Amino acid sequence: MNMMHGVSRMAVLAGLVLCSACAADPGSAAIPAGPYGAYLAARYADAAQDPATAARFYTQALAADPQNLTLLQQDFVASMLAGDPDAADLAGRIQGNTLAVMLRGNQAVQEQNYAQAAQDFAELPPDDLPGLIKPLLLAWVNYGGGDAPAALASLGPKFSNPAFGPIYVLNAALIADASGDTKDAAKLYAAVADDMPNLRLAEILASWQTRQGNAAAARAEWQALAAAHPDLALAVPALQGVEQNRVISTPAQGLAEAYLTLAGSLNQPQQILLKISFLRFALALRPDLTAARLLLAATLAGENLPQGAPPPRPAALQTALAVLQPIGTDDPLYIPAMLQKASLLSALNRPADAADLLNHLVALQPGNPDLLEAAGDALRSNNQYQAAIADYTQAIAALHGATPPGAWTLYFDRGICEDQLGNTQAAQPDLLQARALAPNQPYVLNYIAYSWAVQGVHLAEAQTMLQQAVGLDPNDGAVIDSLGYVELRQHKTREAMGLLIKAVQLDPQDAEVNAHLGDAFAQEGQRLQAVYQWSRALGLKPDAKLKAALLNDIAG
Repeated sequence: MNMMHGVSRMAVLAGLVLCSACAADPGSAAIPAGPYGAYLAARYADAAQDPATAARFYTQALAADPQNLTLLQQDFVASMLAGDPDAADLAGRIQGNTLAVMLRGNQAVQEQNYAQAAQDFAELPPDDLPGLIKPLLLAWVNYGGGDAPAALASLGPKFSNPAFGPIYVLNAALIADASGDTKDAAKLYAAVADDMPNLRLAEILASWQTRQGNAAAARAEWQALAAAHPDLALAVPALQGVEQNRVISTPAQGLAEAYLTLAGSLNQPQQILLKISFLRFALALRPDLTAARLLLAATLAGENLPQGAPPPRPAALQTALAVLQPIGTDDPLYIPAMLQKASLLSALNRPADAADLLNHLVALQPGNPDLLEAAGDALRSNNQYQAAIADYTQAIAALHGATPPGAWTLYFDRGICEDQLGNTQAAQPDLLQARALAPNQPYVLNYIAYSWAVQGVHLAEAQTMLQQAVGLDPNDGAVIDSLGYVELRQHKTREAMGLLIKAVQLDPQDAEVNAHLGDAFAQEGQRLQAVYQWSRALGLKPDAKLKAALLNDIAG
């Protein structure tokens, strides 16, 4: 699909900036003075996934060369991705850029200048992705101009569109609802596809059902959301407390909703810049749209990245934290937002801050097993195993004897902590309980079987479990490594060798996987190859225990 010219050019520019600086460490070199130094600093900031800093330096460079269209484009991209208000001024200076057109239209809607907004959005090209977005934006402008029937009439023919049909239906329902047209709203909401529950759709439909006196239907929406997204179940009681409020009351809020819906539909790696842009648009139009904050923070943190994609840089994680910062304790989504914040703090190597935040949440809802588990996870990731065990134990006790399938994580994580502390006798019942609750969970099968292999016990059963795990996840290097190690412990060297070579191919930077391949070479009598593989493992930053074993093996 041909992307719109403006976005294509911005994506190319951004890509060039990222690629040209990807080998550089933004903090590793002195920045020369003058406009070239500012430009170089901006490129460094782009490479570090820090658009706010990049925008600041691009602005300095642009001030020295104000007619430079490339700099103008780069400054606009960075400012927009950072949520910088200066992006609106830059958009006014750019011609033929699709996102700049949208931003100008957004500004006009915020100023309630709907005629100007219509004129701006009319500039969008009629084909490709802009052509799909354009009807939504113009419909909300029509509503803002007082012509809701025209807005609905313009969207109606689009309902059968195979790509965006459900989005058009949902926005038409919101327009009818906001304009007080309950007859059309009822028909349109009934046609909204809710087979894949998500947070905002549940909020919208539950609000509608509650305001129509259908309390049971509203409860069903929340139950479906909690079943599909257990991490959001914590927020359901608070969300139910505000479900009587209409979700959309103004054209600006409607436009923000449209951008949020559009962003949620963009899930390809090459669409990340566009997704972030739409979410920034949504928050500029409606800063209290917490669902957009959660999605933007998750996107910046690299959630759902394709396999092999580089992890987000620290600057991107810091930006995600800043996105969550305005969410207050009175927000119905406060707890999910703070869980997301704790995860970001852990990723930024701030486990103590993450633990403090989670303890605060536990204090707000004492005995909540989900929050206790999250607190335990933060402690476990910081190797505070004994403290984590206490949280997991409280979480299990809070289940009051019930063992729902999802409880396998509690037993599994507590078992891991016990195992890491050397308490194998306490770990085994927890790990086996996790297996009983989740018999097809490859992580559980792998951990139990590998621990048995290390101890040299139950090797035949361990092999069967790992064969099952490989069948469930055939490209998991850790599982294949464990199966190879079990074969090695049973002196099936040839079988082990093939598996361990494949494991190294899948996880070439894993010290333990490389060490096991060295063990296989040694068992086969190939001392030279074994020493090479052990030396390679030694260079991959093994933990202290493995490092000592490798040094001993190499010394012979």
